[in-house]
Amino acid sequence: MKERQRTREKGKKKSSRSSSEKGNGGKEAKRLVPKSYSNRPYFNAPNNTGRRNNGSPMYFAEPINYSRAGIGVVFRDAESSARALQELAQKRQERAERKRAAILLCLLMSMAVSVHLFTRPQRIPDVQASYGTKKVITEEQINYGGQANFDSIEAADKKVDAVISQTASNATRGDTIWNHLSDSIEDFGNFTPFFFHVPRNGGQTIKDIVGQCLEKIQASEVGIRDGHNEDTQLQTVIIDEMKYVNVDTSSKEGIERAAVMGFEHQQLAEMVTSSYFLNAAKYLFSADRQGRAFIMLRHPIDRAVSMFHYQKSIGALDEKLSLEEYARGNGIENNWIVRFLTNAMEGELKKSHLDQAKKILSKKFLVGFLDDADESLRRLMKYNGWHYDEDETKALTQEDCVKKHVKEGSNSNPNEYEMPRKGSQSHALLSWQTQYDIKLYEFSKQLFEIQTKQYGSKERKKEIKKREKEKNKAKQKL
Repeated sequence: MKERQRTREKGKKKSSRSSSEKGNGGKEAKRLVPKSYSNRPYFNAPNNTGRRNNGSPMYFAEPINYSRAGIGVVFRDAESSARALQELAQKRQERAERKRAAILLCLLMSMAVSVHLFTRPQRIPDVQASYGTKKVITEEQINYGGQANFDSIEAADKKVDAVISQTASNATRGDTIWNHLSDSIEDFGNFTPFFFHVPRNGGQTIKDIVGQCLEKIQASEVGIRDGHNEDTQLQTVIIDEMKYVNVDTSSKEGIERAAVMGFEHQQLAEMVTSSYFLNAAKYLFSADRQGRAFIMLRHPIDRAVSMFHYQKSIGALDEKLSLEEYARGNGIENNWIVRFLTNAMEGELKKSHLDQAKKILSKKFLVGFLDDADESLRRLMKYNGWHYDEDETKALTQEDCVKKHVKEGSNSNPNEYEMPRKGSQSHALLSWQTQYDIKLYEFSKQLFEIQTKQYGSKERKKEIKKREKEKNKAKQKL
């Protein structure tokens, strides 16, 4: 009986166990995590099986959902994980960019320090100018042409008139040297072209073009050759197949001799060439018979180096003399143009001398440039009223002659030479010796552009209009 009762109890237990396992329509029910793990956020189960305390097997449902099990742990969804990864990648990229920027900044700073050490001012001892006392200068004390601050043409010093208005030979009539030259803006009057010759600035080329190509009568240093320095009367002479007045306008004595011979009144010359600006204006022209001044320019440092090599080629300087020694005062010309325009041949120059030279150029001169010779010659011909011959064949010959001289030049240095490197001691010395001429040169560049409106060629005017249109378009885009 007892055995039968035990068998029944076991059958009841099996039936209850099978009914619980096959609940919910016969499907196997999911088992929850045991209470002993309910407070653990993570746990490991060996292949989804385990043992209870009594040794019976324990099973786990898959996948285990901790939030449903009541543990309280919520995992990231796919979108949240993607955003997190994207933020991490962005931060890494930002850190890399900051690192690159720091490296670049360090490189720039090191380069700046290197440049500063390489280009820091050099002290140049005991510079002796041709005019003035010893100086000690640095590169920073030199105002290069491109950095200079120039006064406008209209703002030139009013005191200049009083300086220039010196009494001329005919002072009894109230004439002054300032009135002996026509204003550059005037297109009419009884005048003679006056070429203010700056040595090594293409002056010989201009004289050859005027004499050979245009066949004009000149007054220069050539007229007294072949014994004509003994002549007592003015006349036109032919020397080397060119026409000259028998005077020498390249020296003060020659200018005074020409004045005594009545040069001003006879007006034989069709162009006067001289480097003595004030002397020529005083003695060779008058208020009734004015001179019409023009000048050819090149950068003063280029001119100084050209003069150095030219003087060495003709034996005027020692062959062993270096450019640096020359620039220290051994033969160099100190601010030649400003000194000869203002007649300040001795002592130190001042800003007032530069202002005076600026006003003289702006009021009384047409300016031309050696590096823009073709355009400059066109302006000279229009400015002085020069034209090619009426005969077409001869006109073509004259035009070809002009082009040849412009291309080949006259009296050029026979040997090629190198220009001093900017920042070198030679360049610094040359810059100091020509500092006022450099400023005047840059001022003349501005004046050249202003004079384009009145004397410029059609081609140059078109170029300027084109550049202006391009500038306006660029401004509109901005």
